[in-house]
Amino acid sequence: MAGRRRSISPRVVGLVVVALGLLLFGGLFLVGQQQAFWVRTTEVVTDFRTITGLRRDSTVQLAGVRIGSVQAIDFVTRRYVCDPMTEDFGRHGDTRSNDCDAMLFCATNGLCASLEGYVAKAMHRPCLDDGDCASDEVCVTTEFRRRARRVAWRGPDGVCARYNTDHKRVQVTMRVREDSLATIGSDSRATVVSSGVLGDQMINITAGGRDPLPADHRIQSTASMSESLGQFRENFVELSDKVESGLSGISSTFAELNDENTILSVKQTLGKLEVNTTEIAAGRGSVGAFIGDPAYEDEFVATLRKARDTATFVDGVVADASRGLAKVDRDIGPDVDALRGKVADVRGKLAPLEVPADGAPPTLLHDPDGRLTAEFEHSLTNVRNAAAAVAIVADRVAKGEGTLGALIYDEKVHHDLHLALVDVGKDWKVGLLVWLARRVGPESPKSR
Repeated sequence: MAGRRRSISPRVVGLVVVALGLLLFGGLFLVGQQQAFWVRTTEVVTDFRTITGLRRDSTVQLAGVRIGSVQAIDFVTRRYVCDPMTEDFGRHGDTRSNDCDAMLFCATNGLCASLEGYVAKAMHRPCLDDGDCASDEVCVTTEFRRRARRVAWRGPDGVCARYNTDHKRVQVTMRVREDSLATIGSDSRATVVSSGVLGDQMINITAGGRDPLPADHRIQSTASMSESLGQFRENFVELSDKVESGLSGISSTFAELNDENTILSVKQTLGKLEVNTTEIAAGRGSVGAFIGDPAYEDEFVATLRKARDTATFVDGVVADASRGLAKVDRDIGPDVDALRGKVADVRGKLAPLEVPADGAPPTLLHDPDGRLTAEFEHSLTNVRNAAAAVAIVADRVAKGEGTLGALIYDEKVHHDLHLALVDVGKDWKVGLLVWLARRVGPESPKSR
């Protein structure tokens, strides 16, 4: 039966299906291997000023070896924290820290900052250090330029420059192999590079050599080739402007030299100089006489000798004085120490008289307005006057003057007074008065 079709063997169909399955599995395995589907991955974050054509799923390399791809691209505003005492200062791996990008510096408020552009010298106040500037300014000095070498500043040193701590950045999140973190360190840097002259943009990460990545897996970035070319172009333009200004100044100088008045003035000046030189050579004038006259030369030499002798004498006097002062210091030193010890003893004895000690001496010693001291002096004056009066009275009594003196030292007055008292006692009137006083007076305890 020539028209009957030949049937396909089931075994052949099975082999074809198995072969197709193997090819599909192999293709999936290769794709997954290339896309890192079969290994553990993690995220690494970095911030760029510009990414110049970088897009999602762009390749991420570590020292030229593919380790992942770009997962997300976002616009962010960042503030980077730093330590102004250790940032860009000291040895790497010791106390030095590098928390700021290469184009930033660490401000005194502990944040990474960038300088605003230079305007004009009149718009920036002069300074010696940061204390002469405002709170949002920094003093641009030689030391500042040395520590922040890559910070853009086209103005002079010794002026205040305003800085900014809020930075607009492009955040790039990368999905990389987890085992690559052993090679990526805190000192690794991410850069946008090109895979060829006309190739796609990708990110290349340098290998780290010191501390591991921080907990947020954030690494710093460096300027891409396009940024470096732009910076070079700006520097070249600035240099061209300076060269042009210099050439303009040179041209104006030559133009002035070609002026007839300038040439005539130069000729006159040269003529006067030639005349003065001729007069000096001939010995005329003060300078010529000084140079050509031997007497002036001898006087000048003698003056120099006297000055030298005077300087030698002064040096000797100074040396003798230094030795004398050193001897005085050695001799007086022990006496000064002893005096200090005595002063310390006096202070120790006066310590109980310090406020708030009680008694008259502490009160008088701590009388700020002097009122108590004045009253005390007035009282002493009254006591002295009273003592002087008592002394005068005692002296007159001792001499027998006055009533008390006559009563004490004059026997006749004493005898007369005694007789008078005896006569009074014998008078009946006085006796009656004494009797009545006793009767009218308070009763004795015995009568009660």
